[in-house]
Amino acid sequence: MFDLLPLCVVLIVMFLTGSLIIRSRKLGDLSGRYVFITGCDTGFGNMLAKRLDSLGMNVFAGCLTPKGQQDLEKATSKRLVTVALDVTNEDSIRKAYAEVKQKLPHDKGLWGLVNNAGVAGNASPLEWQTIENYRKCNDVNLYGMINVTTVFLPLVRKAKGRVVSITSIMGRVALVPSPYVVSKYGAEGFCDCLRYQLYNSGVTVHIIEPGFFKTAIINIEDSERDMRKSFQALENEQKEFYGEHYISELMDSANKTIDELVSPNTYKVVDAFTHALTAVYPRARYVVGFDANIQFRLIWTLPEWIGDRLVTSRFPKPAGCQNR
Repeated sequence: MFDLLPLCVVLIVMFLTGSLIIRSRKLGDLSGRYVFITGCDTGFGNMLAKRLDSLGMNVFAGCLTPKGQQDLEKATSKRLVTVALDVTNEDSIRKAYAEVKQKLPHDKGLWGLVNNAGVAGNASPLEWQTIENYRKCNDVNLYGMINVTTVFLPLVRKAKGRVVSITSIMGRVALVPSPYVVSKYGAEGFCDCLRYQLYNSGVTVHIIEPGFFKTAIINIEDSERDMRKSFQALENEQKEFYGEHYISELMDSANKTIDELVSPNTYKVVDAFTHALTAVYPRARYVVGFDANIQFRLIWTLPEWIGDRLVTSRFPKPAGCQNR
């Protein structure tokens, strides 16, 4: 047994080293490759559009607002083309598709389709949520992703390219508000189905699963406003169960979590996107961030009765549970 241990260590080291070398191989000239990215007004989409433009790729950047288009055009080369896009509107998606198809060279398809557009959704506790809150969040994070992918897939297939979609570590661990979690679990399932069904077509599918990073999607003031509005709409019995101080306690917990977990190193997510688009052998999944790789990985690996205690220890107790 002890004689085998050094051999096992050597084999593991060789395997990990070989994997790193293989994964580090990059595609050659990128100037003939075209990528379409959704949600480029701000955040990861904006940063990725600039990164790929600087690498010489041809970028179609989907933006929700005219200001987003103008600001991005000023910050990039003339190679980058902005496209008006609302992922919740099918007509907008089809118009964007027609524009991209018309501007692509006749013999080219899309090397990359990047589903990046996303919203945080209403931050209230589950019992306070309305069906409309779920619809609004899923319209962007899930149905928008599905619609964009379905419409643009023929262009990706033509180039035997890649579909790269951002989900979240909350597609594995249900920590933050339920509309967001539901949308991300759904996005994970959609991407897995897509990867299996396109396996023999030459199109590959890749998922980016970030932890908490400092972007505009994290807005404490908006979260508190949503909670107070939702609380006022509750029945008196529900208000009594949670108590008047529950929101303040929940916000204190949220602020503490943000201070502990939110990383300013947004470039790590952009690096993952870039690798998925430019590596010869990209990964199927990219778990990004210290919190995602250590804390949250521990939670989804442990038995539920342990993971549940770790997660719920961060939440304050409603007034109706104080004596339990």
